[in-house]
Amino acid sequence: MNSCISAKNLCTYLTDKASRFKCPSVLWFVRIFAACTVYAACAHPPRPLNVESMPVAAVTATSVESVQESETAVMKEKPGPPEKTLMQQALETAQQDKTKKYFVAEKDNITVKADIDVENRRFTAIYDVAHAEVDLRHAILHVSFSIEDEETHETRTGVLKAEGAPDAGILLAFDDDYHENWERNFGLFDRFGARVTFFVQGKPLGFCKLALEWGHDVGYHTMHHLNLPRVPKTKFLEECTAEIGVFRDAGIPLNSFAYPFGLYEPWMSDILLTHFNILRGYGVTFHIYDRDTIRGFIASKAIDNTLYKNDSEFKALTLLMLRTVKLTGGVLPLTTHDISTQADWGIKPERLEFLLKTAADLKLKFYVYKDFLD
Repeated sequence: MNSCISAKNLCTYLTDKASRFKCPSVLWFVRIFAACTVYAACAHPPRPLNVESMPVAAVTATSVESVQESETAVMKEKPGPPEKTLMQQALETAQQDKTKKYFVAEKDNITVKADIDVENRRFTAIYDVAHAEVDLRHAILHVSFSIEDEETHETRTGVLKAEGAPDAGILLAFDDDYHENWERNFGLFDRFGARVTFFVQGKPLGFCKLALEWGHDVGYHTMHHLNLPRVPKTKFLEECTAEIGVFRDAGIPLNSFAYPFGLYEPWMSDILLTHFNILRGYGVTFHIYDRDTIRGFIASKAIDNTLYKNDSEFKALTLLMLRTVKLTGGVLPLTTHDISTQADWGIKPERLEFLLKTAADLKLKFYVYKDFLD
């Protein structure tokens, strides 16, 4: 009814406007249009949609179906992210600190690598440990690396942000009988929280008990520091085992033994392992051991003054060694003798401080030999 009234009002308005033109044809056309409009409005009024009268299920089903169709259409129109290439997957793996890494040592050059397999394709990552940047506040290494596809030889580069292995550390030892110089540096060890092992010669002295009181360890280094492969077996036994009971009765356990000059014969180890838990060799080769494998015989790298041309070379190799063990994990044995600027077979105090500070900055652990008893 309201629609019919509105149509009539519209017609009256149009007729009034048309009459002002005083044109019979226009007036005639408007009157016909108005009459048709009124008829249509009155004869076929619009019927409102009564949603309340429709079944709820029908409305819901229709709405859900429409939404689903819309979502499907959008999904078809919007393509998903492109699949990552094998190289991209390998690159992301190389950037993860959890990637298993290993090292290759050639003289004083150490290379840290990781082998990565992606869908039966092999990639090799090489980490530039020597030029790594160190976040001293959090002991985090930022290490640049390159990665190569072994099949296509495609290469990419990236940066690894590494916290390193939490149990990585060094096993630092001092040999011979430089008791006074060692004791003079107890405060230096203590400043960096460093624990070390002293392989002593001869008979038990007051230094041994004092070292234990400071938290260090004491091992044995024979009576007179002889070249053991050149002495008779009876002399060998006298040099290596005669005083063991005296030390232990004095409260010095002597759990470990270091060969003088690093020289020995295999049969010697068979005998000495009945008296000591760990036997230590000595040389210039770089070794890292898993904690669980520090048993029986191990080799230790020398860091004596005579092995380095200058302080810069010592610092460069020390950084490389300690960062390597930080990344790969494990324990790095190191050995020197005296603590002196002049000694060839010893370490300068400033070099020792650099070593201890670098290890502490990297949050490496300071192990002693008694930490690895059965």
